[in-house]
Amino acid sequence: MKSKVMFSLLLLFFSQTILAEEIKWQTELNDAKELAVYHKKPIFLFLESRKCYYCPIIKEQTFTDEKVIKMINNDFIPLILDNSLGSESDVENTGHAPERLTVSMTPAIYFMGPKEEKLSKKGKKHMIIYGMWKPKELLEWLNDANRKFKKLYGKNYEK
Repeated sequence: MKSKVMFSLLLLFFSQTILAEEIKWQTELNDAKELAVYHKKPIFLFLESRKCYYCPIIKEQTFTDEKVIKMINNDFIPLILDNSLGSESDVENTGHAPERLTVSMTPAIYFMGPKEEKLSKKGKKHMIIYGMWKPKELLEWLNDANRKFKKLYGKNYEK
């Protein structure tokens, strides 16, 4: 009987550990760029702000989805940055976005190459999406960004 109880407890512990997987966020742009070059992956940049209503919601509802976590961790270098500038910074434990990447509203997600290459047609602008996204919708964006990265820059970053 004791062995069954111990086995059940161990099983519960390991299942909770497995289910508790999270996005492996980077918090410094240069570190993310180095990792992206090394691993030959695009960057998934999430810009947040404490004043943003939807930032904690997307983090709690979308970034905890098992498929979203798996795809972001496997196919991208995830980076989370504070969208505020200088003394306006209001998010703890998050690096600051450089001014060239700040936006007028959050949440915002950039998809870019390892050297900040643009993923839009002909490289004219960054692929960026704004607002709250449900897991299924974000997975579609992730697939699209990954496809564009491979099409535009795949030869430069072949494994």
